[in-house]
Amino acid sequence: MPSTPTMDDLRTVPHDDVLADAETRTGRVLDRDRGHYSRFNGTAGFPTGAGTWVRLAWCRPEQLSTAAWTGIEASVAIKGVPRPEWYAGSQWHDAGRGVVWRVDEMSRASSAAVSPIGSVDKEPDLPSDWWVALRHALALLAGHTTERVCLRQEHLTTRIREIYGDEVDTTVPDWACAHGDLGWSNVTAPEFTLLDWESWGRAPVGYDAACLWSASLAVPTLADRVLSEFTDLLGTRAGRLSRLMLCANIERAHRRSGRATAMTVPAAAAAAELLSLLG
Repeated sequence: MPSTPTMDDLRTVPHDDVLADAETRTGRVLDRDRGHYSRFNGTAGFPTGAGTWVRLAWCRPEQLSTAAWTGIEASVAIKGVPRPEWYAGSQWHDAGRGVVWRVDEMSRASSAAVSPIGSVDKEPDLPSDWWVALRHALALLAGHTTERVCLRQEHLTTRIREIYGDEVDTTVPDWACAHGDLGWSNVTAPEFTLLDWESWGRAPVGYDAACLWSASLAVPTLADRVLSEFTDLLGTRAGRLSRLMLCANIERAHRRSGRATAMTVPAAAAAAELLSLLG
């Protein structure tokens, strides 16, 4: 838990009034003792007495992204991908805190997330049919037509050039619909479900698989498993550029914080190989 109270981790600041407001708006009683709080993005989730799940999030009005703010309800258009069913949502302005709150009620996944955070430090015990379900879900999602945008060419180019220079052509040749935030906290097991649909939209082909690979770099055998399962995507130019951008994100965080993580060295090694293949 951070030493300085911040709304990026709601556990560190008083918010009982917000939870009471969320209960009033949803008509559900939140199981506050079993709440799950993000340490980074100010979100929280709670089981309810009705067997559903309620998610709470906030945003500064001046930073509100329409696409991200409407991602959950927009995802109802996606067919066949295992995900929570969205029931209803509500938004309100909190002038005292200077934020807009959003609360959403949805069905509760039957299995828990693989990890409470996006990455892992050991290989999870995932059955073969779990990987089959993941591949099938991402293939169905990639076939969905949307005007939503998850990742723009300009962002990918800027991130790669910031860390690795401009010698590599960063033009992405192929694009498809993606979840956009595929880490180990957003997939459940042993029954596969894909959680958190705020960011979905068009991205380079293979971007979701690249995100899961990036989140696995601290466990080499797991990163290799992701590469093996999605070699048809991650071995393409779009997939390699996606992986390189994610490596750049890891190195960028390292340079900004001055602290290495378990992913820093593997990401640097992977980036060197990708730069050679993309050159």
